[in-house]
Amino acid sequence: MGARAKRATARHVRGAADATLDLMRRGELTVTMTPQVGLRLGNFLYVWLHAHRAGMSGMPTMALASRAMEPWLTAFPALGELTIRRESLRFRDRREWDDVWLYQRFGVDFTADDVDAFVRAAVAPHIAPDDSGTLVINVRRGDYYTDFTDKYAFDQVGYVGAALDRVRPAKRVLVVSDDPEWCRVHLSSIIQTKTPEVTYAQPDPLANFLTVAGAARIIGTNSTFTYWAAYVAGVVHPDAEVVMPRFHARMAHGTDAHQLDPRWTAIDGFH
Repeated sequence: MGARAKRATARHVRGAADATLDLMRRGELTVTMTPQVGLRLGNFLYVWLHAHRAGMSGMPTMALASRAMEPWLTAFPALGELTIRRESLRFRDRREWDDVWLYQRFGVDFTADDVDAFVRAAVAPHIAPDDSGTLVINVRRGDYYTDFTDKYAFDQVGYVGAALDRVRPAKRVLVVSDDPEWCRVHLSSIIQTKTPEVTYAQPDPLANFLTVAGAARIIGTNSTFTYWAAYVAGVVHPDAEVVMPRFHARMAHGTDAHQLDPRWTAIDGFH
């Protein structure tokens, strides 16, 4: 038997064993088996949203804790009520995990009311609204442009230019990015044709999230971090102005972002 066939057989055996165990698990609590590596804030928030939505529907659900959640549980303590430590997991607790969509489909896995209710309960109380009229541009770079270029990279320069043409003029623009130096080099000249004042935030995940989430005007890119900041902004500022690319990633089911709130302006192309 070849190596590929052996792996397939092993997966089948594990799947059958898991299915047998699932028949024995009939506890009231369902645990979303969040992977212990590979996910970041945006992905976690969809899992916590899923748990909150299920709990509100009368089906107690919690997300399995991972080490990467720790700073966010500190920043937003209410998320702890939706999280279970591995040592607290009981045999009879039901298990689930959506490894295809990761609970991220707007209008399928959750509604606008679901996300707004979750944000109000767990995140919005910790956000300071910015009423200055500043336009915040959130640019995701990082491993999208090193390790996962083929999947996530797109023409950010062209997109930002098109997005600036779609929003009202701003007296000040704040660029929030994990790579502000790249933004200074490649985006400054485009932004300065639209506004006289451009500043760049220092990279800091929590500070950056709080900044974008508190903004009333946002241009985002194809990142769950940006999507979540915009969801929160829409609760903090009911008339928030949000622009996002239609593109999210090159995937088997297509390239469109299934996370987009239909209340936002989506820009096609640039990929």
